Amino acid sequence: MAALTMGLALVFMLLTVDSGRLYLEQRKLQRIADMAALEAAEHGGVCSGSGPQASALARTAATRNGHSPLNPLIASCGYLRTGIDNLRTFTADNVRNEAIKVEVSNVVVTSVAGGVYALVQGGAIARTTTLRASAVAASPGPPQAMLSIHTTLLQVSSMQSAVLNALLKAIGASTQLSVLGWQGIADTQLNLLSYTDALSTELHLDLGDYQQLLSLETTTQKLLDVAVKVLQQSGATAQVTGNLLKLAADLTGPITLGELLNLQTGTVQAGLDANVQLLQLVQAMIQVAAKRQAVNAEIPINALGLVNGRVYLKVIDPQQTSAAGDPRTDELRVHTAQIRALVSLDLPLLSGIAGLLNAVLDLAAPLTNVLNNLLSLNLLGTVQSLTCALGIPCKVSDIKLLDGQVHIDIGIEVAEGTSRLRPAPPDNYTCTPKSLTTLTQRSAAKIAIGRFDSPADFLNNGTTVVKALPVIDIGTNVCSRVLILPPSCGTRVPYAGGGIGVRVDSKLLGSGPEEKALLFSGAHAPTEIGQEPAYLPMDSDQAQVVASLSDTLAGIHLEAYKPIGNSGLGQVLVLTAGLLDGVKNILEPVIKNLLSPLLDPLVNGLLKVLGIDLLDAQVGTNLSCASGHAQLVL
Repeated sequence: MAALTMGLALVFMLLTVDSGRLYLEQRKLQRIADMAALEAAEHGGVCSGSGPQASALARTAATRNGHSPLNPLIASCGYLRTGIDNLRTFTADNVRNEAIKVEVSNVVVTSVAGGVYALVQGGAIARTTTLRASAVAASPGPPQAMLSIHTTLLQVSSMQSAVLNALLKAIGASTQLSVLGWQGIADTQLNLLSYTDALSTELHLDLGDYQQLLSLETTTQKLLDVAVKVLQQSGATAQVTGNLLKLAADLTGPITLGELLNLQTGTVQAGLDANVQLLQLVQAMIQVAAKRQAVNAEIPINALGLVNGRVYLKVIDPQQTSAAGDPRTDELRVHTAQIRALVSLDLPLLSGIAGLLNAVLDLAAPLTNVLNNLLSLNLLGTVQSLTCALGIPCKVSDIKLLDGQVHIDIGIEVAEGTSRLRPAPPDNYTCTPKSLTTLTQRSAAKIAIGRFDSPADFLNNGTTVVKALPVIDIGTNVCSRVLILPPSCGTRVPYAGGGIGVRVDSKLLGSGPEEKALLFSGAHAPTEIGQEPAYLPMDSDQAQVVASLSDTLAGIHLEAYKPIGNSGLGQVLVLTAGLLDGVKNILEPVIKNLLSPLLDPLVNGLLKVLGIDLLDAQVGTNLSCASGHAQLVL
């Protein structure tokens, strides 16, 4: 019994020692592969073209670490990709050396356990066993920076939902989502790296070739379908993916990814491992569709919570809210949308405003005297107070309050807010400590109130074509009168003496002619890519934009204008102080009360839905810096 026990102990000791020998041989071989891969990547080894060859660098390192020059060694160039299962794999590509894979093997004496196993299986006993090891090392990656513009549309209201649905309808889509549907999209984040990789696979492009991906024309439907697949992998709700599929079925027009994202040539995969708000992507797709179709979208006025009017919209340039690249060589730029919006409201019938008609009639006599002096019209009185000789025709003033429906137009031109990172200055970024400087200019808005010949006139030409809105027509006529009989007049000439009109000069709100430096450092230092960005407001004085807009909407004025032909108003006419006070005191409050409810629907209802935030626009930054040395990655 003792002999049997001793024999078993010797057998187990033999197996342990023999297995340990193989384990140590395998560890030694793995160390050789690791060091060879690291050295080849560290020195920038290539597999094609000029430069240090990866195979030679790997062979030298392996030999130095004890690998026989006669033993097999294969060095391959390529790159890493992260699959939808979030696992990294090496993809061989001789023209890319972002990562280098080294495979080595060595022949050793077969273990006792292996021989016993072969005997039991009835096979021949191999005297040797081939051990294999591989390692993948990535070369020091370039620093990666990411810029974004933060939308404050985090809670979608019923008004904003109605505007989004109206925009969809304007570009020919039939899908209409509920408030909860839009809120679900606003609450969802999409990983850019997973999205671009999945899109490359779907479009049969090389993974990692972002410039080809950005420039290839595809369809909005394809972009949304791929987004659905990525979101399903990441566990998005069925409601969100279902709503995206509905949008995809409607939005079938051409588009390129480069119209939505700004990815520079220095962008590597690590620079895209970040999330974007899904709603921002959908907003941009809708805006691109509107621009490509050259649509002047008409939005129901009730979508803004108003009555009696119309809203027209034109997208000049869609938003581009994410940019990534190498801060050493790439200029990164993000911007909000550039749009023109026209709100046309119906004034109440002027003839129905109490006291206004009498106030206009009271103007007739003093205004006639002023016009004679200023315009040399040779008027001999008014229709109501004709003083011509008996039966002799004479030229008189005929002042008339417009009795038809009058529309007042509010045109808003919003320029894009921008933030950019220039590669030229040496201090545009630092890695220790982390800091990043962008050049930023907030959105500027131009507003004009009055009359446009047509919605298309404003949407195509902007605020420069605004005209004064006539409310009182100062015409002329030729009349005669016999004693107490009513006067007999010819054909009235409208606006021969000009008129009284509403105007607000085009005004630039909250813009600055120069970009301002925005420094992200200290407590606001840029975070690692993949984390929540560090945010700073685009400008410390953005509140003045909304305050200025409010003052402008409340700053309506009535003024007299010179005639221009017989169809409108020309330049402002300087009248005697106080002459128009009676009409002003009645009419100005009516118009101001009509415009005052417009501020919130315009700023928070229409502009914010388009990704334009005049009050709280913020710039976000991320910065990832490599260690400077090659690292084992697989």
